Amino acid sequence: MITRTRATIALSVGAVLALGPALAAGAAGSTITNGLFEDDAVGSTTITGWSSMNQAIDLGVTAIAGCTTVDTSDYTNLREYDEEAEPNWNRFFANVPGESEYWYYVHDANGDPVTILGDRLVWDDDYSEYYLEVEMAPEPEPVSEASYALSSVADPANSDPATTEPAPDETSPTEPAPEEAAPTEPSPEESTPTEPAPTLQPATASYSYVVEYDWSSDQSTAFETAAASAIPDPTVRGDDIANAGLDYEEYQSEIIDGADVDREGSKVLELYSDLGGDLDGYVIHGPAVYSNPFTVAAGRQISLDWKAVDESDDFHVFGYLLNVDTCAQTEVIDATGESAEWTTTSVAIPAAGTYRFVFVSGSYDKSWGGAAGAYMYIDNIVQTAAFDGPGIDLALAAGIGEYLPGSDVQVSGGGLLPESEYNLVLRSTPVLVTEGLTDLDGRFLDVVPLPMDITPGAHTITLTGQGPSGPLTQVAYITVGSDGTLQYFSLTGPQRLLAFTGPAENAGILVLAALLALAGIGAIELDRRRRSPFSTVYVR
Repeated sequence: MITRTRATIALSVGAVLALGPALAAGAAGSTITNGLFEDDAVGSTTITGWSSMNQAIDLGVTAIAGCTTVDTSDYTNLREYDEEAEPNWNRFFANVPGESEYWYYVHDANGDPVTILGDRLVWDDDYSEYYLEVEMAPEPEPVSEASYALSSVADPANSDPATTEPAPDETSPTEPAPEEAAPTEPSPEESTPTEPAPTLQPATASYSYVVEYDWSSDQSTAFETAAASAIPDPTVRGDDIANAGLDYEEYQSEIIDGADVDREGSKVLELYSDLGGDLDGYVIHGPAVYSNPFTVAAGRQISLDWKAVDESDDFHVFGYLLNVDTCAQTEVIDATGESAEWTTTSVAIPAAGTYRFVFVSGSYDKSWGGAAGAYMYIDNIVQTAAFDGPGIDLALAAGIGEYLPGSDVQVSGGGLLPESEYNLVLRSTPVLVTEGLTDLDGRFLDVVPLPMDITPGAHTITLTGQGPSGPLTQVAYITVGSDGTLQYFSLTGPQRLLAFTGPAENAGILVLAALLALAGIGAIELDRRRRSPFSTVYVR
């Protein structure tokens, strides 16, 4: 089976001849411009064919390329609340009196002390540990002999029998009765007003501080319950830039040497961020890049290579195809983690149309330490045929009206015989453009330049591969104008009319075209093919 892809526009002959050049000039090309990122120097922050947004990107709010992004990420899972989230407590409300300068009482969001089974919660910012302030049982102060001497109650052990007052019924006749005592003699029940009797007072309250790994099971359970009830809502804290309280933020996109990230001999697009905030557990995206528009026919796919690593904390990277006309997104990448090595990802084109590629780098504060940041790397964005069975495909880099000699042609195949031959030949005078062998899975992908000396006129480009049931052939019919531009491209047959080669030559044809359009005679099929940026990644 031969896999063929065509962009077909059915019009009357007159309409095509009269309007064809204007359509070619105004339509978006079928190429993902600079998908290999080889057009710019290492260190360049201006990327040919791409636009950069070096800023925070609020998915679901920020507009990219004229379309508001749709946030398809699940931040509850992303932020791992069950294991990583911390309660929304103020751990620095006030220092604990008499203790380390790093010890603080913990208060909740309402400013109330956090207590665990009646004991106040303390945070040690030096060792990042919680303590419980447990009040010690009070002990009475020791009382000395002097304390008794100051009391109006005599110490029986030191009493002098000779000076002991007799009982009231043994009072001598000359002594007044107790109730008739002279006003200057205080009664035994009255203490000396200038010497108040001391009382036994408990000692000042004291506390011990129990570190969390020494807590009882009841204390630990109560702490976990209190903490879980204070965890912030992920729908509020997730990707809300305002809630991150960023102290600093840096976003950058540039071309780097692929050798720095295990891509020898190539250049790579890097997206970088470095963030720091007052609050913990936030998710911030940015920077973002998006491609120039490109047209894609149905039955094709886009593939790319990507890599991501953490900077200050874990990465969250996002990429999608954006339909320019409907703003519909087709997700290509949604990944998180500490490190992801080079990965090839493919997505089928949902429908023929005009698209952009959008990449959004990002990071999330998984450690809940306030800092975040990550790197995302992108390379080899290619548009290829989607092979459901044995098939071959060729695509030109040049589009209608563009200079053809020396431009690239991409050839690919899938489902062929393992290690079988394929070749590409330019005719009328045969010129071998490229040849090679499929891999062990019967796949190949090759990008080569066409000859520089292609002459004006009609030509064919023939791709041949070896399928399980015999040879497969695909023929592209082209017409080259006198100025070297591509005037016609089709996978079904040669051009039936003369190619446009200059204004003077076009005059008679334009008149004929107008007459044919008025008569409504005929229709033709205008096939357009332009290249996609190519990679060395094989496509199934």
